[in-house]
Amino acid sequence: MLFDRDCGICSAVGRWVHALDVRRHIRLEPIQSGNELLAEIPEERRLDAFYVVTPAGQVSMGGDAVPTLIEAFPIGAGFAHVLRGSASLMSVVHAAYGFLTRFRDRLVCRLDPSSTSARSSL
Repeated sequence: MLFDRDCGICSAVGRWVHALDVRRHIRLEPIQSGNELLAEIPEERRLDAFYVVTPAGQVSMGGDAVPTLIEAFPIGAGFAHVLRGSASLMSVVHAAYGFLTRFRDRLVCRLDPSSTSARSSL
């Protein structure tokens, strides 16, 4: 799973995924250091979404990546199959993902390194 390391929400989701991945099958990597995995994505578009890359090299992004991510968990395969097979459930996933991406700056998502260091020195 590749995510924006400067996004508070993305980083929190990454920590959550890491905590739930007891088998350690999911490799988490910031998009900023995973450029070779996203060679097909234009550089200026890479931070527009999170990505899941399967062991076979298939890349999915944004809401479409959610079932692939769920599938990586021990009990997730069945739910991922149901999710992929349901247009209404996938529309909910896409709506929720769209909400988060549309309002990520308003949700104090992007971290400003200068503001973080300023807070830590107080």
